Amino acid sequence: MPLLLPTKQVVIMFILMFVGWICYQVKFLHEQTVKDLTKILLYVVSPCLIINSFRQSFSVTRLIQFSLIFLLVLVLFVFKIIVSSVLFNKRIIKDEQKRTILRYAGTYTNAGFMGIPLVQALLGNNGVFFAVPYLIIYNVFMWTHGIRMFTRKKQSFKESFHQAIVNPNIIAAIVGMILFVIQIKLPDIVSDPMNYIANLNTPLSMIVIGTNLGAINLKEDWYDKLVWSGVLVRNFFFPLIILGFLLILPLPSIAKMTTLIMAACPVAGVVVLFSLISNFEVKFPTKLMCLSTLVAIITIPVIISFANLMGI
Repeated sequence: MPLLLPTKQVVIMFILMFVGWICYQVKFLHEQTVKDLTKILLYVVSPCLIINSFRQSFSVTRLIQFSLIFLLVLVLFVFKIIVSSVLFNKRIIKDEQKRTILRYAGTYTNAGFMGIPLVQALLGNNGVFFAVPYLIIYNVFMWTHGIRMFTRKKQSFKESFHQAIVNPNIIAAIVGMILFVIQIKLPDIVSDPMNYIANLNTPLSMIVIGTNLGAINLKEDWYDKLVWSGVLVRNFFFPLIILGFLLILPLPSIAKMTTLIMAACPVAGVVVLFSLISNFEVKFPTKLMCLSTLVAIITIPVIISFANLMGI
């Protein structure tokens, strides 16, 4: 995959983000509107996209590949949790809130809002099919381990796990897998509306992300060294380590590239939401998320191109 293609797609996405930023600056979009759009994306658009990704011919080979990617991503998340805890330890990061945020940011990427649209743009529905295992593991870990990092005294593991399992994206993945295995063809009256809704994913996701970029002051926030340590780990360190894992695994190139793209995305915007509900100071996670997103316009194409050079 030439450097120009991923760069072009990332630039297109940042143009869409810029539209969102403008809409927020001129008050076309207000905070409550952005929250409502986020819910639509998470609970309506994304599930339709996931189900659509399973609408392809069944083969045992593809099912085995899907399962292997699932196991790989599970291992990767455990690895990222452990390494993030080591990198951002109490001795290095004294502030407990910032330490929690940096550990979360190292582990969780913006896989849903940026990863899926980018995979869809570069690799099509075949890519999205292999992105679903990442999205499943991501959601389960985010709503169990991730939220407990911020609210461990307020929610039991059982409650967190139940919240993850009933997530519409997990349900959509289960429905999609059933349709894939038994090869049920949805009638046009169902599939056509789902297609229309799924096509909203990329532009709407980028516009919502763009509204968040208005929260940072580049003149001041650009020089925060602690923020940059989080950006370095999230945008460079983990994607390169994961690339090393992928190089030695006997998986199709499209599956490897999909997993890499999902892992190379910037800091998940949910870090701001979790900070808010836990009464954390939100300026630091907002700076971290926004700067990581801005830097991704360079890092994602570079990592994809590097992966191509390495033979993926």
